[in-house]
Amino acid sequence: MTCATTPRIVSPTFDDLAADWQRIYDSMPESSAFDSLEWNRMWWEHFGGDSKLMLRSVVRPDGTTAIIAPMRLDSNNDEGVCTFLGGTDLVDYLGFKHDEELLPEDVHDLLQSLYDDPEITALVLESLPEDSHTIHAVKEVAGDIGWEVHIWDEGVAPRITLPSTVDEYYASLTKKHRHELRRKLRRLYNAGDIEQIELKSPDEIEHHMADFIDLHRGSSIDKNDFMTSEREAFFREAAVNLAEMGITRLYFLTINGEKVATSLAFKVGSTKYLYNSGYDPERSWLAVGLLNHAINILRSIDEGIKVYDFMRGDERYKYHLGAVDRRIFTARLDK
Repeated sequence: MTCATTPRIVSPTFDDLAADWQRIYDSMPESSAFDSLEWNRMWWEHFGGDSKLMLRSVVRPDGTTAIIAPMRLDSNNDEGVCTFLGGTDLVDYLGFKHDEELLPEDVHDLLQSLYDDPEITALVLESLPEDSHTIHAVKEVAGDIGWEVHIWDEGVAPRITLPSTVDEYYASLTKKHRHELRRKLRRLYNAGDIEQIELKSPDEIEHHMADFIDLHRGSSIDKNDFMTSEREAFFREAAVNLAEMGITRLYFLTINGEKVATSLAFKVGSTKYLYNSGYDPERSWLAVGLLNHAINILRSIDEGIKVYDFMRGDERYKYHLGAVDRRIFTARLDK
């Protein structure tokens, strides 16, 4: 572990940070799979390419790590641009990793060290949720250091705050969407023996990821183009490794034993994050893609899940199922 510009700022390795990262991950106000050390390490190993790893952490006077900033100098963009590990194609939420407190003085020292780094000309901090501590801290302190701050709206990540009962969920939908959902569910259950299978163990997930990939690729031309061999390798490794942490959930909707729709989700605390999905287009007349999500929402209520997060994208089906937008922002800091 080496010092950067002040004794409070260090440039560690992933291994140096393992214990502190887990402590911070467990105590973050709202953590997702993207905040875990394992996710960041995997992303770097698969997609780091020629970029330079710029891990930075802020150490408090008592020796505890206050902030972890997993970043890189991006060789694919303008020279000197420093970004988080992860891109908008694979990561929905980004930000500094921190425990319950994100103190302005800690953020100040971190941003000061990055400002003082001669290799860095700008920071591009993508995928910041509107309620993240990172975006508010950057707004508060970056200008005082000398950064020129620009923030823009990147898109939406719809989510549902789930009630405690299924009846309450149905009541929360508009009359039209409630009627349509019930009608589609009746038609589905009349089509045969319907089951939604949930897989959690690393072995099960590894064994069935090929079925997930096939249904994902077969859903549309866009999804087929998205699922390159490089992304497939990452999906497979991420799903299995996060399953070892108890995070991954792989779902299949079956009709008479045949897999017709799938979804890959991450459960962290009382939030379930829908990461990606797919379905058999030949069964689209049964709305199997939408209903796979709907059935999962209903079972999530029974499980005590408090938030069902669809993450990035404004697809219409999310709103039909009761989701409300959560905005995502990019902050660019220039010297």
